[in-house]
Amino acid sequence: MPRYLAGPGSADFQTAWPFPFEEGWSLHRPDAGHRIASSPCLRVQTGFLPDPDNPSSGTWTTALQKPFGQPQWRATFTGAAPLELLRDFHTELLSLYLADEDNVEDYLLDADTPALVGYMPLLMEDWSHTVRKDGKQVFHSPDNVAALWHWYTERPQGSWVFQAGIPDQPPVWKATFTAGTPVPLISAFTSSLVEDEPLTRTVHDIPIATRDFLYFPEGLPTRAASPQPPPKPAAPPPALPTSRSR
Repeated sequence: MPRYLAGPGSADFQTAWPFPFEEGWSLHRPDAGHRIASSPCLRVQTGFLPDPDNPSSGTWTTALQKPFGQPQWRATFTGAAPLELLRDFHTELLSLYLADEDNVEDYLLDADTPALVGYMPLLMEDWSHTVRKDGKQVFHSPDNVAALWHWYTERPQGSWVFQAGIPDQPPVWKATFTAGTPVPLISAFTSSLVEDEPLTRTVHDIPIATRDFLYFPEGLPTRAASPQPPPKPAAPPPALPTSRSR
């Protein structure tokens, strides 16, 4: 099934955070299930806030801000987002952060990369592309169960909204990126959406609304073959009568 319908998978939140906590990144757990990670300079803040009414849900939020200031951009994912996809996003975030340590260029406030870089991975996998007159362009997956909206009239580079789910039903999960989110992060996100590397899941891990999209590739048996008992050893040949000499 498409990875954007696979559900979060692992319950280990650190699957989503590749940050080097042994090198100055901090990790806090102020409440049950609530987790916050920060860069050494406190400029990058990311956290998970569980939903008290639904233990299997919650919200992931990543933001760039000056301490005690307003976020310069923010990315938000609802709790059913695959953790592998979140890891790809945060891996690119860490890469931009490390590239910016010398303060030569502010990669975390990138405004030069064209938006095309952000959605090109989708076009290369045959997602449809519609440009509307209201300042919005829309990309739909070939199976029509995922869509990305880009508001291209905002600067820098506009804002982005993604959602996955069954048509005419509430989305299984959503992601929102405010204006100013670096396009390389959008590209990491969309590249992960169309990645075909298999994910490890049990059926129980997959959201009920999307289980109908499970399929078995051609040549893969739909159920494991029943183990067969080992063959019985062949009976030994009858003993030949022995002759006695007189």
